[in-house]
Amino acid sequence: MDMRQRKALELAARAKITFDGTAWLVPSQTTSNTYRVTLGEKLSCQCEDFQLRAQPCKHIIAARLVCARDHDGKTPEIVGAAVPKRPTYQQNGPLYAKAQRTEKNRFPALLFDLCKDVQDPPAKQGRPGPKRISMRDMIFARALKVFTTFSSRRLACDWKDAHEKGYLSRLMHSVSVCAFLENELLTPVRNALIIRSSLPWKAVETVFAPDATGFSTSRFVRWFDEKYGVERSGHDWVKAHAICGTKTNVGTAVEIVDRNANDCPRFKALVEKTAENFKSNEVPADKAYLSHENLALVAGLGGTA
Repeated sequence: MDMRQRKALELAARAKITFDGTAWLVPSQTTSNTYRVTLGEKLSCQCEDFQLRAQPCKHIIAARLVCARDHDGKTPEIVGAAVPKRPTYQQNGPLYAKAQRTEKNRFPALLFDLCKDVQDPPAKQGRPGPKRISMRDMIFARALKVFTTFSSRRLACDWKDAHEKGYLSRLMHSVSVCAFLENELLTPVRNALIIRSSLPWKAVETVFAPDATGFSTSRFVRWFDEKYGVERSGHDWVKAHAICGTKTNVGTAVEIVDRNANDCPRFKALVEKTAENFKSNEVPADKAYLSHENLALVAGLGGTA
């Protein structure tokens, strides 16, 4: 029994589903809406699931169950108390607590191991200057700052501890680390390390889900609201488009773009980058990524969108 059938059984058992002479009225489980469902040779439902898939949704399945129960008696008795529940998985409390207690100590060691093979770009020819900070140190310091969520000044002691443990080859001023966050040379290195960190899960992950989220910045922007005729202002923000494995939540590809970038065009790059290292059996995504090209892309890779 799949999730649609489970939800349909719950609707049939607990909701008030009626027939008005032409269609079945099935209430929504999440909103106050009521959907008109037509059974017979030509099925129809007003919900988005049916409009998108053109296949029986939970409302159609529920209407069929109630119709059979109330009219021809060919369906088994629907008992509300016996509605199947979504499977849940028990958390291993002791291991989870141990992971939380040791995470801050483990992260720098794992990060150092991930960054140790990062190579510096060729030095420019010219007059000798101060010794450059290695790309490995820049990535490590930047990632540690983001992980801890501390300000650069409050994080100075953590960088000192990392230097004493050999994770950093030199100590750096907090202002320098802030500059690393805006260094475009680190972008391809970051993307490569994200991919590298996902490779241990190659034998585990086969379903990958893309989505986007916003990250606020410290800068402010101002714009004119045409609808209400007023000027507004607020923090500027960027969008992070990521694709993750659904079992471990490991990220396999990421793109950081401006706040006005659309989701759909980012789908191709994320899926293709993931397909370089993983077999994608399924790629579930919301309608922001829906297009004929994206559906054909997943099908061409041997997966189901």
